[in-house]
Amino acid sequence: MSELVIWSAAAGGWQKCAPDEITWLDRSLLSGGRDLTLHRSPRCPGLRHVHHRWELFSRDVSHLVYAAPTAPAAVPDHREVEAAARFVLPLAHGAFEPTPARLDAGAWLISVGTWVLPVRVSVAPGDRDRPTSPAADGLPGTYEIHRPGHSPARRKPPVPDAVPRVARYFQRNPTACLAMAYYYQDFISGGLGPQPRPMDSVIVALDLNKGAVSEYKKELQRHIWNEQGHQRELGEFLLVNGLIGPADLGRALQAAAANEAGGRTGLARERLRYNKK
Repeated sequence: MSELVIWSAAAGGWQKCAPDEITWLDRSLLSGGRDLTLHRSPRCPGLRHVHHRWELFSRDVSHLVYAAPTAPAAVPDHREVEAAARFVLPLAHGAFEPTPARLDAGAWLISVGTWVLPVRVSVAPGDRDRPTSPAADGLPGTYEIHRPGHSPARRKPPVPDAVPRVARYFQRNPTACLAMAYYYQDFISGGLGPQPRPMDSVIVALDLNKGAVSEYKKELQRHIWNEQGHQRELGEFLLVNGLIGPADLGRALQAAAANEAGGRTGLARERLRYNKK
């Protein structure tokens, strides 16, 4: 059976990965929990043993994932890994992972954000000629062979004080926080990406004015980027930075249940239907 070992800074040495478990390249493993821009499982990259081989896959909606073959003792800067990458896994979108990358026997460096993880793969002689299962057609993204001079597009970063600005906004407007938690509830509950609920369903459940969710989103984008046009990144930013989470979702669901029990949900639905006419 092929084997995989990864370097563990916490353990100060190499650790063998169990073939029947996913090894998540999460915030804890890569940064010891310090880098809050990295995700926790299952929304991060990972390594798994499939069809007799080890493969790198990604459910990360924020970071490209690079894998470069290397000398066994090398641990270069993440920019060197990006420049030498054989595989580049794009961002995960919707409910799909990009096509995974099979790691051949040898030493590899995997970079996520600014963090680099050394990996070693050994393949048993009997497994060398066994093919991996081909990827299904029609997936929205696949890994790409890195070409010299290729530089992935960079998104505009948030303003330096974006997190405290949003935190203050939610303190002044707690209904906006509940609305965003309800809107992104599938992502909070473990979805691969920030797949939002329909805005009308949020308006009805929380008894909001028509257009309230859209206005909250616009205001949050102004607080984070000083501009609009960051619809896809908004949910990622709020989740990654802990600005909305399970506790907020719990409060939003409680408010929705209270509205349903009190008859306010039906009135909100009728009001919305009247406004559409």
